[in-house]
Amino acid sequence: MRKDVLLAFALVVFSTAMVVTAVVAQQRIVGVNVDDWFKYGDITVNWSSNNPNATLPPGSEELNETEWALLSVKNVSGTTITFQSTRHFKNGTERIESGYLDMDTGDTENMGGAAISANLEVNDTLYTGSTVKINETVVRTYPDGVRETNHLNVTLEESLMQYYYHRTENFYWDKPTGIVVEQYVEEIEQTEEYLTTYSASVRITESSVWVIPEFPSFLILPLFMMATLLAVTVYRRKHSM
Repeated sequence: MRKDVLLAFALVVFSTAMVVTAVVAQQRIVGVNVDDWFKYGDITVNWSSNNPNATLPPGSEELNETEWALLSVKNVSGTTITFQSTRHFKNGTERIESGYLDMDTGDTENMGGAAISANLEVNDTLYTGSTVKINETVVRTYPDGVRETNHLNVTLEESLMQYYYHRTENFYWDKPTGIVVEQYVEEIEQTEEYLTTYSASVRITESSVWVIPEFPSFLILPLFMMATLLAVTVYRRKHSM
C-alpha cells in the first residue's frame, strides 16, 4: 500500500506533492548563469524490511549505485533554465540527460525540484500557481561554506486498522541562487508485524558558483608591512615605559 508521491528530480529521483491553485503572483528571479555547475556527491540510501514481499521504492536502487551527479546550466531564457544532468555510477558508467525548468510556472521536463526562484522568503510559494510554500529560511553548512537556504518540509501520514504509513521529505534550496543543495526523505510502513523503513539523502559537495576566491596577492605585502609596523610600535612603547 505504499503511497507514491510524484515530482521527480532528475538527479536523485525524490518526490513531493505539489497542489496547484490560483495564488497571488510573485516576482520570479533566475539566480544562476550559463555554465554554472553544481555537483552532488554525498549520497546515502538505507532500507530494511522483515516483509518478504517488500520492494525498494522506485529509483532507490539506481540512486544507491550513483557515485555523484552533476547539474549544469546550459541556457537561460527569461525565467526558463535549460539544464544538463550527468549521473556517474559506481561502476564507471554515466548517463546524461537534458531538460528545462521554468522558475515562474514550475513547468518542467526532467528537472522538477532542481531549482526555485532566487531570494524567496518564508511563506512564498515555490512557483506561480502552487500552494506549496517555503517553511523557513535557515543557515546550513556545506563543503563550499555556510549557505542561507530555503527549507520545505512535506509530510504524509496514514493510519488504518493494522496499517501505518509515514513519509517525510525535506528540501533545501540555496536562497541566492535557488538551486537545490540538499534533499532528504524518510519512509516508514508497517502492516501488522511487518515493518519496512527507508531513507535517502543527497547533499551538494561542489559548485562553480561558491568557490571561495583566493586571497588577493596584491594585499599581502601591504598587510605584512602594516603588521610589522604595528609590532615595532608595540615593542617601542613597552621599552620606553
